[in-house]
Amino acid sequence: MLSRGDWLKPTQSVTPGVPAFLNPLPADAPPTRLGFARWLVDPKAPTTARVFVNRIWQAYFGTGIVATSEDFGVQSDAPSHPELLDWLATEFISRGWSIKEIHRLVMLSNTYRMSDAYDEKNAAIDAENRYLWRMNRARLDGEEVRDATLFVTGKL
Repeated sequence: MLSRGDWLKPTQSVTPGVPAFLNPLPADAPPTRLGFARWLVDPKAPTTARVFVNRIWQAYFGTGIVATSEDFGVQSDAPSHPELLDWLATEFISRGWSIKEIHRLVMLSNTYRMSDAYDEKNAAIDAENRYLWRMNRARLDGEEVRDATLFVTGKL
């Protein structure tokens, strides 16, 4: 560590590792970037898989299983469906980290195939649709609107 960022004033040495509140590096992993990469994809610590499948879920449904996908830590919102998040993460790992397989799994789910019809009774109970009683209406990002327009006009 450097005193006030000054290269000429080192204060203490920092060793490679991961934060103590997370799973430790595997015993056989060297304390290098390669060891860290192996730790990131270790099936015993599926945080990376959880974050990834949460972002895929968010792309399809507008909000993730953990609503704060940009803050997936101690201060984030609790998952609306923790068992679903864990199951998707373990499926992602067991299917060889195949993004295509996870997209297929989500798109073939009953949740994805639900109607977007509005129901007053369910809306009174869950206005934000956190319990997935209906499919959210499709919302496209600006880039997707541009690409769709270019495709339709034959210019893409």
